[in-house]
Amino acid sequence: MQQNINGKTQVLGVIGNPIEHTISPIIHNTLAKLLQMNLVYVPFKVEQNGLDKAIEGAKALGIVGLNVTVPHKEKVIATLYDINPLAKQIGAVNTLKLTEKGYVGYNTDADGLFRSLNKHAIRLRGSDIVIIGAGGAARAVAMLCAREKANKITIMNRTLAKAKELAHQVRQHYQTQVEVIGFQETEGIDTFDVAIQTTPIGMFPNIRDNPMTDDSFYDKFHTAVDLIYNPGKTAFLKKAEEKGIQILNGFEMLLYQGIKAYEIWHNLEISDNALEEVIGQIKHQNG
Repeated sequence: MQQNINGKTQVLGVIGNPIEHTISPIIHNTLAKLLQMNLVYVPFKVEQNGLDKAIEGAKALGIVGLNVTVPHKEKVIATLYDINPLAKQIGAVNTLKLTEKGYVGYNTDADGLFRSLNKHAIRLRGSDIVIIGAGGAARAVAMLCAREKANKITIMNRTLAKAKELAHQVRQHYQTQVEVIGFQETEGIDTFDVAIQTTPIGMFPNIRDNPMTDDSFYDKFHTAVDLIYNPGKTAFLKKAEEKGIQILNGFEMLLYQGIKAYEIWHNLEISDNALEEVIGQIKHQNG
């Protein structure tokens, strides 16, 4: 997308494995074109055992910003000069910004989700939230819910030990009420406001899989969020929609977390008009 690459062109990118299907280059190169900024954003496939060398090489080459995706979001922390407080709470980093002393790590996943929720008038403050899953994505969601003063957070996971560990991490930073239950204990949940599905269950190609098959579960809340964006409507969201529940997938979260990273790298704030134009172009290019 960047036509006039020259000696002043800034290089940014994303590291991960696999990396072939990332849409991050579309996000950032579209932004650069729209804002007339001289940069190019490219994907870099980095194996697990090559992470340290990749970061050192990127630093030596002066790559001003990097996004980080699986499997490097946690391990990359050891290579950083500093880490943003929210990213430290979450224990995972997805954005690196180059400074004179090295890379500083951020996590824009939580802010990406928050921006998406706000757009659709989905409130966390004062709400009762059920988080399905207790992995890395669930950590970002739980810390966001606690930061935004949710009334109560219930973490639902097959492995209770992981859910309890996440609950403990949240309590270390916030005073929000946090409870833990297993997947088969849905009858013990009172009515609540929002269910946020954070696991990969139902992701393409396993589109028929649903972590929550109990019909009665869907009678307890009014809004369902799934962080998966492919397919656009997971089995979880389809079942929720059939019950008349408001649904939201993870596509806008993905776009907004990328936009937040762009703002961090370039010390700017992207206007709502520019943001909507970028989203329109990205949706068009991504089918």
